[in-house]
Amino acid sequence: MSSPNQYFVLIVPACAALLGVAMIYCWSRLRDHRYLLWIASGYIATAIPMGIHSLMPNEQLARWTLPLSSMYLLGVWTMANGVALRFGGRAHAAWAWPIMLITLGLLLYFSRVDDDLWLRLQILNSGLALLVALPAKSILYGRTPTLPLKTLLRASYLTVLLYAFMRVAILATVIPKEVQPELTRSGFWLLMLATNMLISIWLALAILTSTAMSIVQSLDHERSRDPLTRLLNRRAFFEQVQKRLDLYGHSGWAVLTCDLDHFKLVNDTWGHAAGDRALKEFGALLARTVRQDDLAARFGGEEFVLLIRSASLHTAVLVAERLRSSVMNLHIPATAHTLTASFGVVQLSGNGDINQAIEQADRLLYEAKHAGRNRVVWKAS
Repeated sequence: MSSPNQYFVLIVPACAALLGVAMIYCWSRLRDHRYLLWIASGYIATAIPMGIHSLMPNEQLARWTLPLSSMYLLGVWTMANGVALRFGGRAHAAWAWPIMLITLGLLLYFSRVDDDLWLRLQILNSGLALLVALPAKSILYGRTPTLPLKTLLRASYLTVLLYAFMRVAILATVIPKEVQPELTRSGFWLLMLATNMLISIWLALAILTSTAMSIVQSLDHERSRDPLTRLLNRRAFFEQVQKRLDLYGHSGWAVLTCDLDHFKLVNDTWGHAAGDRALKEFGALLARTVRQDDLAARFGGEEFVLLIRSASLHTAVLVAERLRSSVMNLHIPATAHTLTASFGVVQLSGNGDINQAIEQADRLLYEAKHAGRNRVVWKAS
């Protein structure tokens, strides 16, 4: 007969299964986040044998060792692989399969040939700890510059890894070889379940929180980008300009406005698809040219604005001239048109206003247009 306590401890595997179901639901809505499906599968795969073990007396453990241990091992590796995918790495399946097969082979021997529950606990938990350790390099040293809350995720993973190896050490030193007659009713089993629940909830919250932050970051990125060229839009440009000026001051900047020459001719002669390709190519050229602290934006139509770090007006003019020369080398498929661009360049003064600088650069741009196009006109702000 099962005791009420045994049913009570089912709360832990039930919580793990619910976390897995929640992640599957999130994955169904966010198919790009494939790691959620891996982690969810790991939660569910480990919850099932944990629940069965909680209801099973010791005398039946040996008979069910292989199927339940297989689910534990596969679930832990699946979860480790999911966390590794979150960091852009992997859990090294080439090592995982030998670990699982060796672990299951030893478990088979000590359940069917020499029934030893204490050794089976050591073997299974050692195998689980090794599987948890497989993605350690990817997670700890992987290059994930855009991953939100990566420090929290790494700390959560290290906690899981530390707990996995501590559990092996505790089993070897604290738990006597003469295991209590009813392992699944022992204090050790209850403590292990409670610890598993806390760590599982923590890891799940860290993963789901970082996923939510990624989505917010992605939405904010989309909101701030021109859909055609992927450069900043007007609103985002001014937001980023203010951040740059607040951080570095107003001096040492130049404003460049640029406009593709005879762009209406491209649309009228070869169609709007050709015009879109021209804008994409020009936007890609600007993106390749700007440096980390520089900004490039599409203000609308064929009009673009850049804010660049420049110690002098001469340096900014050289950048504009390099861009002007590069534009003529752009190839627009299905057209015989050679693109050119005109530029207005203003050096931002120490107390200059960015809006006034853009207006002045625009006036210089129109001077370049009236002077024959495909040229750079400049003036100190």
